Amino acid sequence: MKIQFAIFILLFCSIQAYPANIPSLQTNTGFSEQITIPAISLSVISTMKIKEIEKTIGRKLKLKEKIAFKIFQWEIKKDVKRIRKEGERDKGKTAMILGIIAAGSLFIPFVNLAAFPLAILAIVIGSNAKKEDPKNRKARTGVTLGIATLAFLVAIALIVVLVLTLGTIGP
Repeated sequence: MKIQFAIFILLFCSIQAYPANIPSLQTNTGFSEQITIPAISLSVISTMKIKEIEKTIGRKLKLKEKIAFKIFQWEIKKDVKRIRKEGERDKGKTAMILGIIAAGSLFIPFVNLAAFPLAILAIVIGSNAKKEDPKNRKARTGVTLGIATLAFLVAIALIVVLVLTLGTIGP
């Protein structure tokens, strides 16, 4: 907590204050031109170098601004990694939930029609999550449940086809 507070104070002291409104530029014709400030995403800022920032803002940075910028970049990179990992976990969790619903819906009348598309979705989403993180157990579970559900549906379909083609079973 003390380190975070120290970083906050360092960032707070290194940021310059600017007015909330930007005055318009006066041209020789008397009309004002609008100043446009380029919008930069956080992922771009996290990969920029000091020279690029200086070129973007149009002035050289002071030493404490450079230090604050590097700390800011470090924090952004941590957050981007954390957000990426959460997205990967969500895909695995979604695949597992779809697999459970597909397997459970096999035994509920009229709902079992949804088992086929849910099983396919579980396999596709789970495979994508496994590509991003091979150790994701929830994704592996979703894929396994999806495959098991499809295998069960194919077995049921074969039994129905055999019963219909053979007519009645027995004498």
